[in-house]
Amino acid sequence: MSAGGHRRKTAPRRQEQRVIRVHSEGERTEPDYLGHWCLSRDSSLRINWGTTGADPMSLVRAARDDVRVMKHSRRPADRPFDQVWCVFDRDDHLHVNSAINEALQVGIHVAFSNPCFELWLLLHVRDRTAGLDRREAQRLATSLGLVSAKDVPASAWQLLESGYGAAKDRAIKLDERHELNGSLPRSNPSSDVWRLVDVLRAG
Repeated sequence: MSAGGHRRKTAPRRQEQRVIRVHSEGERTEPDYLGHWCLSRDSSLRINWGTTGADPMSLVRAARDDVRVMKHSRRPADRPFDQVWCVFDRDDHLHVNSAINEALQVGIHVAFSNPCFELWLLLHVRDRTAGLDRREAQRLATSLGLVSAKDVPASAWQLLESGYGAAKDRAIKLDERHELNGSLPRSNPSSDVWRLVDVLRAG
């Protein structure tokens, strides 16, 4: 108590729940998949969705505004988000490498898949070392029941949940394979979506 016998007022604080800000190229598949990891467990973390359905550079520019807000917050408890992420694919986008580099330079985390997010889903159920294009990845994911009309069906979750550890191991081995054969980082096929999922699973 203060000398006058009154309790000092404490400044309001953001709730102890961690908040991950995510900007996603995909409007349905990625939010459906990523959101599941928060909803399927008693998590102290939630996703705050930012821009969706935009190209990689537009996502990064939107995320930069979030980073500026975080940096101008005087105390950690005042920050609206704990981390800022962009989720996007190689697809046929121009300037993807520039978008990745710009994001990393300002503290934005990137979850990237080449050629597309469906590759990451495929890795939950099978190995894939040969390159493939977006249409083939989407066709395979659909044929295996991992996606349906851009949504992740309820029937896929048992496979995706049980196969997460294998998907992460396969993705890491793909990166190692590219490094060993002299390919550029993030070459086709590759995905590091597991980095974001690990954050969400940790709660």
